[in-house]
Amino acid sequence: MAQISISLSDDLLAYIEGKVENPSALIESLLQKWQQQQEKQALAEACKMVDELNLGWDEEWQTQAITDWEASGLPDSIPQ
Repeated sequence: MAQISISLSDDLLAYIEGKVENPSALIESLLQKWQQQQEKQALAEACKMVDELNLGWDEEWQTQAITDWEASGLPDSIPQ
């Protein structure tokens, strides 16, 4: 695994070390969550662009997708 070095103020470092057993694992977890957030945001922006360009599903595709979904036996409602 690659290593990086970061600089933190003494106060912040003391706070982190006082709150968690493994500061490196905390930082890794925070960076992974940030990466996931960035990926979700990029996907949302891409979907918005497709919608704006009207490149999304047409009515026929939507109807077929609904038919396939209903035939699959999945629950009648989609969680929001």
